Amino acid sequence: MRLERTSRWDRWKEFFAGFPFSIWIWAILLGCIGVVFIHSATFRIEERIGMASKQAMVLMVLPLLALLLAFAKRRRILDLAWPCYLLALLALAMLLMYGTTINGARRWFRLGGLSLQPSEFVKPIMILVLARYLRFEVGGRFVKGILVPIGLTMIPMMLMVRQPDLGSALALLPVTFAMAYVGGARGVSLVSLALMGFLCFVVLFPSLHDYQKERIVVWLDQWLTIDRSMDLGAGYHLHQSQIAVGSGGIFGDGLFQGMQSRFDYLPYRSTDFLFSVIAEETGFVGSTIVILLYSGFCLWIFRLGSTIRDRFGRLIAVGVGTYFLTHLWIHVGVTTGLLPTTGLPLPLLSFGRSSASAAWLALGLLGHALLQRERNLSRDRYL
Repeated sequence: MRLERTSRWDRWKEFFAGFPFSIWIWAILLGCIGVVFIHSATFRIEERIGMASKQAMVLMVLPLLALLLAFAKRRRILDLAWPCYLLALLALAMLLMYGTTINGARRWFRLGGLSLQPSEFVKPIMILVLARYLRFEVGGRFVKGILVPIGLTMIPMMLMVRQPDLGSALALLPVTFAMAYVGGARGVSLVSLALMGFLCFVVLFPSLHDYQKERIVVWLDQWLTIDRSMDLGAGYHLHQSQIAVGSGGIFGDGLFQGMQSRFDYLPYRSTDFLFSVIAEETGFVGSTIVILLYSGFCLWIFRLGSTIRDRFGRLIAVGVGTYFLTHLWIHVGVTTGLLPTTGLPLPLLSFGRSSASAAWLALGLLGHALLQRERNLSRDRYL
């Protein structure tokens, strides 16, 4: 009897079966768009020249590193969840004592010429931890299915608020709620908790930092309280961002021709206000295309997640999709004035090696969820 030989090509196809090539290509495309607009936002400022090339180098390395995570064994990934969670909490706690303060916020560790922002890495780590906890059937049990996940999230959130980094802290909540819902929590319970959380925020409003309270007041009464005469007014970021978005019109001022960037009016335009640069230079048409591309990227993650049968992988996919979608909503909402001003980059697009690393770490988890579908004899038939 003749044994049929398997070609090398067939072996490679079998090895990569199920790998989300579409997501990798989509993410790299978004990253390339980000590099173009990072260059546009920084190439006129001497101390920021080279930021786009640094982001491009990161873009070439991180997808390859994410492959290692995607092809890791399921047991190793599960075993890493709690140690990574504890390490993240330790990093956030040490940041309050040894972190570098920039613009009144202590969010970074300085490692030579590099800056490391632990709060960015907390986001994919929380996805992993919650997926590990919720992977077993918990149904609609209030304590195990809702309170415990929220409690696990609140610990790093409180440490983030102390930095202060309210934007990153609040970005964790939609991810937690979405994963808890997929894990079996009742929607009514989650909505009730969200309303209670909003009421608590209102009650605790006086305890916020002064600049945070000023930004919220400015947002609530944008056209009456914005200080247009002082560069350091509480509404300066919002005002300059709205000028950039509005001046773009339908088709924009042209690539590399944005007035707010050229004359250095728009702050943090390579990170927290990159969408303002996109809107100013490409107008309503270009910014809409970018939003649709990013939204389609998130929805495709959810679509791929719906094909995963095991609970752990499904939870990972929902967490990763919600992570990207939440950042899109907040970033675009802040730059257009629909949400109060807070510092939150747009993963894959905005400059930031910590943000890009966290985004590709999340995509590595997604790749793992789509590749490693192992069965188990527990209550949940799949890990």
